Amino acid sequence: MFLLGMMELIISGILELMSDDLGISVAVTGQLITVYAVSFAIFGPVLVKLTEKYKPKPVILISLIVFIFGNVIFGLSETFLMLALGRVMTAMAAAIFIVKILDMTVVLSEPSIRGKMIALVYMGFSAANVFGIPIGTLVGTLFGWRIIFLLVIVLSILVGFGLILLVPDKESESKESPTKTKIMNMRNVVLYIGVTMSVLIGNYIVLGYISPLMTSNGFTIENVSIALFIAGAGGMAGTVLGGNLVDRFGSRRTIITMMILFSLTMLAMPLLYSTPILFYVNLFIWSLFQWSTSPAVQAGLVDNVEGSAASVFSWNMSGLNLGIGIGAVIGGIFISRFDISFAPWLSFFIILFGLTFAILVKEDKTLYN
Repeated sequence: MFLLGMMELIISGILELMSDDLGISVAVTGQLITVYAVSFAIFGPVLVKLTEKYKPKPVILISLIVFIFGNVIFGLSETFLMLALGRVMTAMAAAIFIVKILDMTVVLSEPSIRGKMIALVYMGFSAANVFGIPIGTLVGTLFGWRIIFLLVIVLSILVGFGLILLVPDKESESKESPTKTKIMNMRNVVLYIGVTMSVLIGNYIVLGYISPLMTSNGFTIENVSIALFIAGAGGMAGTVLGGNLVDRFGSRRTIITMMILFSLTMLAMPLLYSTPILFYVNLFIWSLFQWSTSPAVQAGLVDNVEGSAASVFSWNMSGLNLGIGIGAVIGGIFISRFDISFAPWLSFFIILFGLTFAILVKEDKTLYN
């Protein structure tokens, strides 16, 4: 989850480095985020369906091999087309890997602590913000952006050996886990996915272009690494916070509260560029509130499904990546036509749509007695 999270999010940290090296505009380079996101969204549900009859271990290992080759292509690319091909391959691999991990987490978790367990596993993804992206950005600044992908390949090979040696080759630890899926409330599922898309669109209008946003307001590229580290720390804390809140208060209430607070940090951001300390503090709590919605949405999806949650997890991850892709497109258009400094205010209005979706969810209160 850490490696996949790093590969999905790293572009935002090295956007200007890649743009300068390859002679491609920042707005166009930013669309590599969209390429990954749309590929994940399109191929994810299809690949999950095609591999559902097979044991998870060989599927995950094959996915990891595809992931490695995708990074080789990306790291050696000289053109946007080759970069895009590498992103498509890594997205396809991640689409299977993440869904199978989340589904197994549900199978192996007691309902009373399911939110915490989903948060624990998902923390690998948010940890990529804390360690992977800022360290990757710093390494790219010092040694060139291609070195990052060499390091990812080495780490992926080590993970592969770990999977071969340590992961049991069987369906799951629970022989009683149901294999069929029955969606109990499709309306709620659609609304939760709508929440995911709104949060990620709003988030990536800003995060996808955090580097030019900061440098255009007096920060240095080194400050971007610091900002990404702070945002990542907020993301890890938010993942834990969201997991604990959902077990105590339920998905709907957790999401509504966190999204209100998330939207307020978006409103405040453009007012804080001239005060770096306050900007960094706001960035931390912005990420805290945003990431806290993720385990709440995942738990909410599980509550509306009987049997395997793999399909709805796949749909939600597709929604997540579509949100990232749409956010990157909107952000690219915005910075081409308007002052990037005010992008967070655009995000505020988009997040309001997600808040509306959350309010419309009808939650079964008996689940949280």
